Amino acid sequence: MRTATGLLVFALGLSLASRLRADEAAFQASLSCQPTSGPGRILCQLTTRATSGRLVWSDALVVRAPAFARPLRSRLVAQLGTSAAAGASAKLALVASEAGEGKLELLARGVICHDASGGEGCDPVLAPVTVELSVSPLSPKQPG
Repeated sequence: MRTATGLLVFALGLSLASRLRADEAAFQASLSCQPTSGPGRILCQLTTRATSGRLVWSDALVVRAPAFARPLRSRLVAQLGTSAAAGASAKLALVASEAGEGKLELLARGVICHDASGGEGCDPVLAPVTVELSVSPLSPKQPG
């Protein structure tokens, strides 16, 4: 009995994974971060939108951050725009402890709803997003 249950769970997982991949074209995410000079705060902006259907919910998880720049939160809840075309956006703050270069990786998630003949249908969607972080070292002060 355990084997049958395990196979069912595995098959459902594969079905959901293939559906999420198939809907990736319907969901787009972009991430941009302000350039930073020296240790301190780094501000980033995540934007998500539906290319078809209506985005009704969105968030993102920080999957990987470089050791020199740690996020203040690991999950961002995106605020939906006033129109369906506006999508959603969220701000992310990181603290850079030193100069360095590395990748910040997020997994944006959403729920997109479509009108269908039997009523409205909604599906979960995913979009990985990566940005290169660069914190330049502070330049030494010149004698005045």
